[in-house]
Amino acid sequence: MAPSDAVPFSAKECVYWLSLCGFALVLYVGVVAPYRLFLSPLAKFPGPRLAAATSLYEIYFQIVKDGKFTWHINDLHDKYGPVVRIKPNEVHIKDPEYYNTLYAGPGKHRNKDSGFSFITYPQSLFSTNGYELHRMRRRVLGHFFKKKAVLEMEPLIQANVHALCRHFSNGLQNQKPLELHTAYECFASDTLSQYAFGQQHGFHYLDQPTLSITWKSRITSMFSLCRLVRYFPALSAIARLSKPIATLASPSYKHVHEFEQDVRQQVRNVIKEHKKTTSNRPAALPIERLGSIKLPTPIYYAVLADPTIPDSEKKSARLEDDALFLMMAGTDAPAQTLAITMFHILNTPSVYQKIKAELFSAIPDITTAPSFALLNSLPYLSATIREGLRLSSVVTTRLPRIAPDEVLQYQRWQIPAGTPVSMSTYFILRDPTIFPEPTKFIPERWLLDTEDLKRLQRYLLPASKGTLGCLGQNLNWAWMNIVIGTLLRRFDLVLYDTTERNVEMTKDNFIGQTEDGALEDEFNYE
Repeated sequence: MAPSDAVPFSAKECVYWLSLCGFALVLYVGVVAPYRLFLSPLAKFPGPRLAAATSLYEIYFQIVKDGKFTWHINDLHDKYGPVVRIKPNEVHIKDPEYYNTLYAGPGKHRNKDSGFSFITYPQSLFSTNGYELHRMRRRVLGHFFKKKAVLEMEPLIQANVHALCRHFSNGLQNQKPLELHTAYECFASDTLSQYAFGQQHGFHYLDQPTLSITWKSRITSMFSLCRLVRYFPALSAIARLSKPIATLASPSYKHVHEFEQDVRQQVRNVIKEHKKTTSNRPAALPIERLGSIKLPTPIYYAVLADPTIPDSEKKSARLEDDALFLMMAGTDAPAQTLAITMFHILNTPSVYQKIKAELFSAIPDITTAPSFALLNSLPYLSATIREGLRLSSVVTTRLPRIAPDEVLQYQRWQIPAGTPVSMSTYFILRDPTIFPEPTKFIPERWLLDTEDLKRLQRYLLPASKGTLGCLGQNLNWAWMNIVIGTLLRRFDLVLYDTTERNVEMTKDNFIGQTEDGALEDEFNYE
């Protein structure tokens, strides 16, 4: 037979594979499904029988229905109560008072669900599941996001806010509106990349003449891909084998590939420079300056120079995976939170007037660059930011946790050790028993005395908590104070062709995203 006439499988091979698939189906119907429905330790928990029998139930809502499972879980709680079995091996709880038990701090052993934490970067902190390894990696990276470290990088934040203001000034002069999400993505990617890789190797989107949609397009595409590869992890490996085919199948993969290439190259540049400067002599940390101001050592230079960190943790592949997740999660969530918060400020005239009055009183000179310390002391600005964090609540996905050696007790339910248990902060932040009129933007709800504010802040959970919670919350708080405080003091802003539809989360791609078309790049940025 000529090569052109070759067939991929012989008839015998086709029969073999069909028989194998048939056997798997019989095994599932005859053994696996009955066990899950009637014999599993989770069989006693309420929930849809189909969800108990197969993970295809979740896949239907996430893939076919385009990321709607989070909202469907909420509907299931309305039907079945505060405890629902949402997968063959997972239980979901809807009760804000139980959150601190499940997402416990030091002293309580919690693991991640390995399947749920797969985001195509297996060596990243987020995908690290072993308790001891995760604790070590979190300790290393967490050092750079403590309050003291964030204060030390304030000059870098201020410099990029100044660059951001130039684009607002240009928009004013040219009578051209700015799309806030794009603007804040440029700010976030510049600031975090320069902190991670140094000013030389960091991104400089704000230095371009016009705002670029490049980073926003990359990150939006990346989170969409994450939703898909969580259920079909082989797809990420297949896509990397052939970029042209992957791009043909999904044009947005081009943005993902460019994102990965750029971030990986930044890490390689840092490693190369580190090797060059440390050849035949002790490790030397680069000195970063902004004018006469000394900046903190960039993250990955400091990691490479730290003798207490094992060499295995300094390998290029490991640092590349970590940097990819850092740049993905550390830019989009803060950028969206800033954009949504600013929308609600401008969409609520009474809030806008109060915050402007507070800023003008505290900062009479418009040419002054207000410090974080000053802005952080303003009570109404702080209340507005807290309300923005609450109502934006961009982390829409649940984050399963496993107590490997502890039976979790919730009301009358005993949840076996080793069971993935999840909660959704998205609905805690919208719980009407905690936050009356939860869909309204009301900063005044945070203007409380110290003890009442402390009690209410227990439920302000925009990015989880506990030993596996988000590391960047101090940085996000500083960004929001400086960006919002500076822009509202310097400019009179109004919404342009924007409604609540533009900021309504309807898809769970780990980070919530709007309906397709709700945030089109209508201002033609290049």
